[in-house]
This record gives sequence, structure tokens and C-alpha cells, in this order.
Amino acid sequence: MTPSETAITLLQAGLCVLPARIDEKRPTLSGWKKYQSRLPTEDQVRGWFADRAASCIVTGEVSGFLEMLDFDAGGAAFDAWADLVRADAPDLLERLVVERSPSCGRHVVYRCPDGISGNLKLAQRRIAVPSADPVELFGKQYAPRKAGDTFEVIVPLIETRGEGGLFLCHPTPGYELLQGDFSGVAAVSAAERELLLRAAWSLDEMPAAVAADPEPGVPGGRPGDDFNARGDVRDVLERHGWVRVRGGENEYWRRPGKDSGWSATLKTGVFYVFSASAAPFEPNRGYSPFGVFARLEHGGDCSAAAADLRARGFGTPTPFPSGGVDVSRLAKSVPPPTALVSRRVATVTREQLAWLWPGRIPLGKLTLLAGDPGLGKSLVTLDIASRVSRGKPWPDCPLLGQPVGEVVLFSAEDDLADTIAPRLDKAGADDWKVIAVEGVRVGGKADPVYFSLEHHLPQLEQALADAPEVRLIVIDPISAYCGGTDSHNNAEVRALLAPLADLAGRHRAAVLAVTHLSKSGGPKAVYRAMGSLAFAAASRAVWAIVKDPDDPLRRLFLPAKLNLGEEPAGLAYRVVDGRVEWEPDPVEMHADDAFRAETAGPSKPDRAAVRESAEEWLREYLSGGPRPVKDVIDAGRDHDFSERTLQRAFREIGGRSRKDKESGFRHWSLPEDDDGTCPRP
Repeated sequence: MTPSETAITLLQAGLCVLPARIDEKRPTLSGWKKYQSRLPTEDQVRGWFADRAASCIVTGEVSGFLEMLDFDAGGAAFDAWADLVRADAPDLLERLVVERSPSCGRHVVYRCPDGISGNLKLAQRRIAVPSADPVELFGKQYAPRKAGDTFEVIVPLIETRGEGGLFLCHPTPGYELLQGDFSGVAAVSAAERELLLRAAWSLDEMPAAVAADPEPGVPGGRPGDDFNARGDVRDVLERHGWVRVRGGENEYWRRPGKDSGWSATLKTGVFYVFSASAAPFEPNRGYSPFGVFARLEHGGDCSAAAADLRARGFGTPTPFPSGGVDVSRLAKSVPPPTALVSRRVATVTREQLAWLWPGRIPLGKLTLLAGDPGLGKSLVTLDIASRVSRGKPWPDCPLLGQPVGEVVLFSAEDDLADTIAPRLDKAGADDWKVIAVEGVRVGGKADPVYFSLEHHLPQLEQALADAPEVRLIVIDPISAYCGGTDSHNNAEVRALLAPLADLAGRHRAAVLAVTHLSKSGGPKAVYRAMGSLAFAAASRAVWAIVKDPDDPLRRLFLPAKLNLGEEPAGLAYRVVDGRVEWEPDPVEMHADDAFRAETAGPSKPDRAAVRESAEEWLREYLSGGPRPVKDVIDAGRDHDFSERTLQRAFREIGGRSRKDKESGFRHWSLPEDDDGTCPRP
């Protein structure tokens, strides 16, 4: 079959198939994410694959609740996982699609109509490395992290590709089907899916989090600690009906009342329970031997368990003092030495807050720019980059120049040669001052790998050290550079952005990150940024781009958050001949107002009637001459006119806006009161 015929076959089987870039393991389409919720047409697929074999499949509900288990690290854990699955369900694995990746990994593919989750990390391995230098393992680049006095990398062994994910597949060069066919992906039940995931979890080589078991502190060594070191937890488990299914370094145990399979593992002193039916243990949690003893022998009463163990000879009691009184139970265990890290504020060297764009984009901080597709977010970032590269004034500060600086540009959705470079030319940028990042070269390989904030910040740090004039870093969109980070997980996103913010601070460079808007979140602008709230929370400034509902060609650049000072007014612009043209007058509106009107505004006929009333009121209110804008807005609110409605009405009546030289405040007036020098709003 030709690549086009193969792709059509997959589409007809209900799979969302897209053309792929092998080197970056992603679709070639810049706007591919819309296919996370809908299938392409047959005509689209024929056009995409007319001269291309590389393909990928979008996982999740769009492909019939498709999920893929990805065995990385050269498939190191696949055989052990397969043995576990066959031991519990002999025929299950043979029903699934299995393919081999170019790095000798494995993809195991199935559908689960009962529902799947997002991408999951199921099993990982810790590997010690000699230094902080990036290392290549199993054909991939890793950035080591500090672990005490040494360095280590965390290598994923098994992950899932679920809702919102994708994976490259056969017939892409280097991918080979070993079992089954994508045109007939089998469905599994929720219980069977749980078995597949449980087998993967059991192979996790990272230390499991152990449930805390408070034990009364006693001098000379606690009974629970002693039992953890030399007690026989297996005897405790067997007395309570648990059965050891398999021995070895990683033991498998079956709960009472179950005839097949396993419910927990015992490895390196941690009893890890997977089953939700293994009371008194909680699922997906690890327990120390003392934790097992306390729950099975004493119903979770750690004090009673410790006393029982002391009576059995565990723990090292402190000898009685000369007076013959046992004070061991009055003593407290000594915690490890700790020290609060602090300094007196008087010793702190004061620094002046610096701005790239005064009042809008701070230097050394993270700024977020959010908006729906098609509103010109990328054009705005290139306009900003152009101004930095030439030292040109900002739209709202036409008489105030700025230092010339360099720009580092990350762009995942537009081609450098046919889109980004021509747009920079139209914006008047100094191209020699703009550094476009196309990837990271690993070792002596000719083709670079995709840049990841998770793994490649050291390379970005080196690039900034080599180009000390960089004042702006644009990341468009930031979601494309998150690597394996779950962009909807607050903790993971904060951990990803904190080092980026530190880097920006060290190099005094502004980071401008672009994101899309979600459909949910309500009228509060910071909740509308795509992904985790942590993106907006970590940003010192957040700006939203929205469409003017009264003018389909006009865009509003509105403040959503500014932690470093008073929020400035918004701005407006139009896209003319592929470049941004800013309007001179401010827009007295907050992003929350725009989204509030979007989600709870009146119907169009009602809105028109309200605006007409506002126009009539404005003519009457301004008939006595120019008024400060703030006074107009406040008075209008007393008549139930929103700020947004007054802005629209003011434009409709042809009002004039000017800044009073004495007070510095902007005034509104009627056209007939204008002396001919006031700009239009």
C-alpha cells in the first residue's frame, strides 16, 4: 500500500492520523492541536501523505479512547512487564498492537471505551552520572540534576500517551509492527487496563513514597525503626492471609480473597499496594514494615504497635538512671539538625526594578501573552522583538527610546524561512540581532533534537552567556517546549518555570511566553490561559489579546495581571499588510471586563440598544465641554453603562481624546469641541 492508502485505512478505522516530522516526533502541521478533538477529512489525509510516509496518531477520545504504553530506554522493562501481564491474564497481551521504535523501544496500543487519562509516568530509573554535563542515554539527551554530592538523571522506563497525546507509528521509517495492526486496535475493559498499568507501576525503580507512621519517640532507638531493619514483615503478611506470588528482588504479593494476579510488591523494605480492595491499606501507596505491622496487628495504632514490638525485644532501651526510675517514655526523639536560611533585610542590596516595555513587560521576569488563534499574538511578539533589535520607541511612549538589544526567539508553529523572517522584515527588525533557536545538537549528530525547557536550560544559559546583549526571550507557544512536563499539573509547571525565571533574573532578560486561551475558566482572565494556572501565577505580568466585538479587524491588548505596579491601560492594534499597527490612544479596559462581557453579556439586539442609550447619554454629559475619562466612566457606571459600552459609544459618536498638559489626565470631548489637534480614539 502507498503511504496515502495506509493513512486512509487508519482514518477509516477511526484513528486521527497526521503527517509527522521524524526528527522532532511531532506533526508537521502548525495548527495540529485542533485534531485533538476532531478527525481530519479523507481529502486532507490524501494531500498530506501524497509524498510522505512519516505518520503519527493522536491518542485519546478523538481516536476512540486510544491509549499507548511507551516502553523507553531501549525497551528495558518490556519483557518483565509482559511476563507480569501473562501471569495474570494469559491472553490479554496477544490481543494488543505492539510495534518496535527506532531506539528498540516498544509501543503497546489499545482502546479503552470506559475512559482513559492524560499522559502518565509509570516507571522510571535513576542513573548516576559523573558531572552536570548533558549525557546521551538510550539515544536521548538528558540534563543531570544535583543529588547530594553527585549527579543523576531520571530515565523514563514506561509512560502512557493518553488524552491529548500522540506517537509516531508504522509505516514511519524505523517503526516496525511486531503484532497486530492499527486498522483493528482491540478494546480492553477498565479492569484489563488497570492490570496493564499496575504491571507497569510495579516495575518503577524510583523509591516509592512511604506512608508516614508516627511512633512515640523513645531514647536509645525506636522499636519501629528496629523492626524496619530486622523484623520479618513477610511473616506478618502471611499470618493475615497475604500470599507471596513471586520471589526475587521485587516480590509480588496477593491480597486475601483474591485467587489470581497480585495486589502489591515488596522491594527494598517498601510494601507498595496497588489494589483498592486491600484494606486496611490504601491503593497506590507504599508502607514500611512497621507500617504494615501497625495496620495488620493493631488497626493502625502506632503507639500500641511500638509498645508491642518493645515487648518482643525490638528497640534499644535506655538504662534506668541511678534513682531507679524509667524516664524513657518522657524523653523525645532527637530530630536531625536543621537551620533556617535567612538574612537581615538591612544587608540586602537594593535593586531598581527595570522594564523592557515600561509598565508592561519587566526585565528579568516572566510575562505571559494569551489569546485565541488568529488574533496576531505571534505578530505582536515579532513587533516587540523588532523594537528591541532597533531600540525603537514603544507604541505608548513614542518619544522615549530604549537601548538596542538582542532577541532569542523560539517559535514552534511558524516556519522560519517563509513566515518568521519575512514578518521580521516587514516589522523593520535588525535580523542580525534576532537569534532563532531551531533545536539542540546532541554529540556529533547532524540533526538537532527539539528544545525542551525541562532538559535544555543549560544550553540556553550558554547561549545567553555568548550573547550578553540579549534583552528579550520569546517562547511561542510555551506549551510546545514543556518536554514531558504535564502542562495541567500545577506542581510540575511551577518546577519547570522556576529555573526559567531564575535564568531570566541572572541575565536581566525579559521572557515573553505565548499561550492560547481555553474555552473554560469564566470571566477571570488569568484562569483562561491554557493549561495549569501556574503559568499565570508564575508570571509577573499577564496580557490578553481579544477581538473587538464591534470591529472584527481591531484587536485589544489588555492587562490581566501585573504584580509589580499599577496596571496600565490597554492598547489597540490592527494587522495591516502582515505587520502590527498600534493605535495611539489607550483602551480603558481590563481583560476581565472583556471576558465578562463575552460570557455574560446581553444579546446582540440588547447590546445595540444599550450602546445607543450610552451614545445619547455621552452627548449630553460632554455637552458642557471636555471631561476627564475617569469621571466619564464613573458617571456612566452610575447610569448602568459598563466601561466597555462607553468606549464603544464614544467611538460611534466620533468623540475626541486628548491628554491635558497641566493635569496629565486624558479627557474626552465631543467632535465639535475639538480644536483639530486631538487624536481620534
